[in-house]
Amino acid sequence: MSLPIGEVSRRSGLSPETLRYYEREGLLPIPPRTSGGARRYDPAVLDQLHVITCLRSVGFGLDQVRGLLASKESNSSVRTRIDAARTSLDRLDAELSEKEKALQEARDLIAGWRAELDSGEPWHDAPLPG
Repeated sequence: MSLPIGEVSRRSGLSPETLRYYEREGLLPIPPRTSGGARRYDPAVLDQLHVITCLRSVGFGLDQVRGLLASKESNSSVRTRIDAARTSLDRLDAELSEKEKALQEARDLIAGWRAELDSGEPWHDAPLPG
């Protein structure tokens, strides 16, 4: 049983345009079409979309998702695929740590500005009394 794009869209929560985009980007296989040109998806694509959605939601880029999907579908050993996934997760974790550090620095800077304002430090863009 194959599914039309609207049904895949409804079940996955992704728009038809997103599904077509994922096809163009190589994240989804190009589905067969009816004689009228309508896409017909294998129901297994819903599992693949779930994987893609999960990876994208935690910050994986398209290239990372594509690489993980390719390693999953390749003839490589399970250990090789797991190692590839762990490497990608480690990279993402490092990127997130850097972003958390930058975010904390920005918060500290704003807290410092607030402390200056609260202490009565005149700011060049604040009108002076009198």
